[in-house]
Amino acid sequence: MKYIILTILMCFSIVIKAQNSEPSTTFNGKYHLMDAERASRGETTKIKYFEFGEHNGLQLLAVAACEKCMSAVYTYKPEESKEIERLVFFNKVGLIMIQYDKESFVMIMPNPNSDNWLDFMFSNFYSKSKTKAEQMTQEKIKTFIDEL
Repeated sequence: MKYIILTILMCFSIVIKAQNSEPSTTFNGKYHLMDAERASRGETTKIKYFEFGEHNGLQLLAVAACEKCMSAVYTYKPEESKEIERLVFFNKVGLIMIQYDKESFVMIMPNPNSDNWLDFMFSNFYSKSKTKAEQMTQEKIKTFIDEL
């Protein structure tokens, strides 16, 4: 009986691990933000639109303030994703997008003058669940990053 339970648990953990292994179009859609961010024409928004795709062999995540706005583009980082067992995307400005769960992401901009990963210049939380975004705090983000 112990072996059956152990086998079931191992299979279950493999399935969970596989869910976080590759980015996909399931990320596409509207995300609610913990804190408002700048949008076009100096406005702010608490909603962003995510779209995952490939271009020239790169897996990219585009994040925009509106459906017709210019996107910030993040490149999938497979080595970093494997290392922390969560999907990681990076853009050239220094923003890092890390998968929090199947419908949410944490975005951080580490302070380049600090060795402490919890010393953010900026951080935010994006979720398809409005309730989850409203309940997130900066302290919860720091705890999440600290536990990676």
